[in-house]
Amino acid sequence: MKLSKIALALATLTVASSALAHGYVESPASRAYMCKLGKNIDCGSVQWEPQSVERTSGFPTGALPPDGQLASAGISQYSQLDRQSLNAWTKTPITAGKNTFTWYHTAPHKTVNWRWYMTKQDWNPNKPLTRDQFESTPFCTVNGNGLAPAQRQGMTCNVPQRTGYQVIYAVWEIADTTNSFYQAIDVDFGNASSDNSGATDDTPAVVSEWTQTLNGQIAGNNVNAGDKVIARFFDANGEVTSMRTELTVASASQGQASQWAFDLAQAINAAQSDVRVGMKDESGVVNPVHGANNVYVKDGSTLKSVAVSYEEQQTQASEAIAVTNVRFSKIKNGAATVTFHVNTQGNVSVEAHAMNHAGAEKGYLKQEMNNANQDVTMNLADVTAGHHMLKYYATNQDGTLFAQDVIDMMLENEASSSTGTTGKYDYTFPQNIASYKAGTVVLQPKNGKTYQCKKAPYNGYCIQYAAGANQFEPGVGSHWTMAWTLKN
Repeated sequence: MKLSKIALALATLTVASSALAHGYVESPASRAYMCKLGKNIDCGSVQWEPQSVERTSGFPTGALPPDGQLASAGISQYSQLDRQSLNAWTKTPITAGKNTFTWYHTAPHKTVNWRWYMTKQDWNPNKPLTRDQFESTPFCTVNGNGLAPAQRQGMTCNVPQRTGYQVIYAVWEIADTTNSFYQAIDVDFGNASSDNSGATDDTPAVVSEWTQTLNGQIAGNNVNAGDKVIARFFDANGEVTSMRTELTVASASQGQASQWAFDLAQAINAAQSDVRVGMKDESGVVNPVHGANNVYVKDGSTLKSVAVSYEEQQTQASEAIAVTNVRFSKIKNGAATVTFHVNTQGNVSVEAHAMNHAGAEKGYLKQEMNNANQDVTMNLADVTAGHHMLKYYATNQDGTLFAQDVIDMMLENEASSSTGTTGKYDYTFPQNIASYKAGTVVLQPKNGKTYQCKKAPYNGYCIQYAAGANQFEPGVGSHWTMAWTLKN
């Protein structure tokens, strides 16, 4: 069945999540983030979770992430990131010297440092990424000093001289776990003078006549037979309609994103003399590829950007799903429940998994829902307190996956009723709520003592808990006595 529309409502948690450690490089966009933006295709599930490429710390001297799997950090569900060739991935133009690199922390975490490594000039871009391909010393290190960073943190680094296609490997090493986050960044320094096989000579680099890259790409989604994909070019005054190029998809195989992008690139090159679509090789020639294709113009061109639009063949109504109102119980004797509301249009198969931070499955359900509007409850077993994820998939009756999402949850143990050395308490600090109301009693696990929230200094709340704002942490922060009273 043709899906002409997809309605997907993002889940709203009734309990706000606490600081969960995830992040990606936003600028220059990493390979994983390019997948989320749609500028890289055939990426697999990382397009939904570019922030989750996390593995045991170890680069460059340790065993992890494994050689050949550096881009995916050795995580099997992200293995598509490890595909490597000269034209496999969209590249960001870059120059040597001072550049700003920006990590986007979807939730901050106390940090050892951020490090940046560059491939060697003579690396082979058609071989898998290994430690031997990179300089062993980072060209830039920014210390985290054990503090939680800003959500979006820019860092100025002095980028070394290179030519041609290179990969920058970014490592965010966490202070309070043994893990790091890893991001491969594909960049282009311009015309190369090396053949990327290790041999260099004194022959001047070939200068291509196609010197500028337009904003946008010839890339997009899978489409169906009968649909049209349309390339539209723009200058400062709007669309240049004379350059509009259309491709009517003839078959399901041509509807694959990698194939129609190749075919449309060929059609544009045949019809237009002012642009070349594809990827530029080291001789300066632009050739279409099966994947995302750049659009190049000559110096002096007035063109600014390119965009792809679709004309879809209209068919019967599509399925849709909205997952909202996710709630989860406290853990008692290793068991908990997760409840969420599901609203479907049409006959939809819903599959949901609950996983802990390491990816171990703790709950599962699969249910057929026909125009449903109901709560669904999943039982979890062998659960320990900490970060968990609810991942769901929605499939229509033809077996086509049309929606999926992952929702973070922070599960907690049921409040202790013990009156021993600590006495009764409501939560273990830090609790995954934005603020603590006056009178709340918490257990501080760092010293085993309990503290009660005062009615100050935040309009009836003793603390507005946020990563890095730990001066009011009970029994620990420099100003904790302003917000808390020691109980036991």
